[in-house]
Amino acid sequence: MRIAMLGPYPIDGEMNNINGGVQAVVVNMIKGLSMFQDLEIHVITTSMRIEKDKDFIAKGINIHYIPIDKRFNNITFYARTRKRICKKIMEVKPDLIHSHMFGYYTLAGLDSAYKNIVVSTHCLSNAAWNKKAGLLEKIRCNLHDQLYIKCFEGSNNIIANSPYTIKSLSWAKRTKIYKLDNPVSDIFFSSNYEFEEERRILFVGNICQAKGIMVILESLNVLRNMIDDISVKLAGPIADKNFYIKAVNYIKEHGMAKYVTFLGSLNEYELKKEYEKASIFVFPSYQDVAPVALLQAMATGKAIVASDIGGIPYLIKDSINGFLIQSGDFNSLAEKVALFVKDRELRRRLGLNAQKKVFDNNRIDIVTNKLYAIYKDVAGIC
Repeated sequence: MRIAMLGPYPIDGEMNNINGGVQAVVVNMIKGLSMFQDLEIHVITTSMRIEKDKDFIAKGINIHYIPIDKRFNNITFYARTRKRICKKIMEVKPDLIHSHMFGYYTLAGLDSAYKNIVVSTHCLSNAAWNKKAGLLEKIRCNLHDQLYIKCFEGSNNIIANSPYTIKSLSWAKRTKIYKLDNPVSDIFFSSNYEFEEERRILFVGNICQAKGIMVILESLNVLRNMIDDISVKLAGPIADKNFYIKAVNYIKEHGMAKYVTFLGSLNEYELKKEYEKASIFVFPSYQDVAPVALLQAMATGKAIVASDIGGIPYLIKDSINGFLIQSGDFNSLAEKVALFVKDRELRRRLGLNAQKKVFDNNRIDIVTNKLYAIYKDVAGIC
């Protein structure tokens, strides 16, 4: 069976140079699917870093890069990019299309008129979470929602990565919904505490307001007066430059430069080292369904404090495998971090509980065996 996988993928085909949670899911799925001898996998992906179509093979996977339009994308729903993707689909002639995200990848798959299409949502439409957004941001969010609706209306087979998503889509009676957890790379399944540093706090994700970065900084402003030598490491790309400037100014104004380090984007090996060195992982996001960074932290057995929103409570059970706080509550974040700092045994116990949960549900082999069965079901293969 020939599979066309539409979604973000590392520009050089190197599976450890991952940028973002969705890309991590795509890469980990492909790692697992490559074990099935009857599958021929073709990745069709876009990039602003290339000027013309590029096809090559990396580690046995056929990869097709397509340039993405750089102007008027939102207004046209990425029309020209979708045409390029459609053209490549016709060249590949897949038996099944697996598209990721409700965006131009999915619209391109639908444009192709192929019958056997399955779509991984990865998130729900959440553009309205920030009611204080400016006019241009509101326009962008409105267009994003329209794109989301167009994708949903055309998708008959959806892969949902959380019970939260399934519950949110319960009204869609004509759509077949498959439950499939996000896969976590084997590299993160470790509980080696040899390199752990006391009072070292880690966040992994996009540097933007939606991920609760200001909540982390505000909680640090409280914690530094309670705990000596505390530090916060923020790993991830700067998704919003204006917000990054705001965060840096807050750090300077409150004299916290010595406590905070922006690590930038890290590959999986670098991320693994940061998880191992951290004693506590924080994730006070305002909007998330099944965040890969949180799953990675669970896999490495970290003590976790996360916000009680979206799909996160389906992963973190309060006081069992981590702590949950209300989104935006920096005082609660500081309180839970302080509790973990003072109680190493509590960190170990909750961290190991978190690790067991993802070991039982999110290993690549477990997830891709289920994904293979979904493909056969969608394609009508017994």
